[in-house]
Amino acid sequence: MYNEEEQSEIIGEHCTLLEDNNGYSVGEVIGDYGCQLVVRVSNGAEIMVYRDEIILLN
Repeated sequence: MYNEEEQSEIIGEHCTLLEDNNGYSVGEVIGDYGCQLVVRVSNGAEIMVYRDEIILLN
């Protein structure tokens, strides 16, 4: 499904999705693939999003 994961300092950061995913909008970045990220949303689903589709919560 994914290929060529990059090392990133944002892995593990919590985020908010700009558009919710089945009613869930809070998640954690678990993978970085360049212009796309894998986010695990609070219901446990892992979704692929573009970097401009989330807001990182520092």
